[in-house]
Amino acid sequence: MAKLPKSIVIEGRRYPTWALSVEARKQLVNLSHVDAHIAELHQRLAQHQVARNHYQMLLASALPDPHQQPSVSETTRYFWQSVSKEWAQKHWPVRTATFGLSDFESTRHYRQGDRVLCYVKGHGVVGCGVVEMDTHSTKRHLVWRVNVPTLDKALPAKTLKEFSLRHPSRPSQVVPPTADIEGLLSALATKAA
Repeated sequence: MAKLPKSIVIEGRRYPTWALSVEARKQLVNLSHVDAHIAELHQRLAQHQVARNHYQMLLASALPDPHQQPSVSETTRYFWQSVSKEWAQKHWPVRTATFGLSDFESTRHYRQGDRVLCYVKGHGVVGCGVVEMDTHSTKRHLVWRVNVPTLDKALPAKTLKEFSLRHPSRPSQVVPPTADIEGLLSALATKAA
């Protein structure tokens, strides 16, 4: 049997241990084991809290500074915007440097600075623009950076493999990060000249 204290206090009354029954002494031993286990758990909890605070500090130091401007490579996102032949025949050749994104379907996910590659079904890539917000409203516009003069000057789908790309399968989708965007834009600029 474990060593017992000389006396115990229960509900404000002190009892000498020698005066307790065998059953009461057994329960006192059980109680001391549970108290020891609780003390051990509190100690382990304190150690885990210290470790948690340390890892939280390391996480905070690994995050980017919210006051620092992100680099262009961190913020530039490229999307395909696929349009029908009918839409393209109506809007091509492009007559203005900006174009309202509301004319495209499924463009709610575009944000300021995104790059959009316009793809016409049956023709190919016809232009690339940057999404910009109107300063006086929440309207978004596509500012053309490069676009072909006519639809028959488009980069055809068969050439997209050269740039690690495939033609879009949805009206709007992310361009894979493995794509050779610079090569595509260079080829598009050559066609636009």
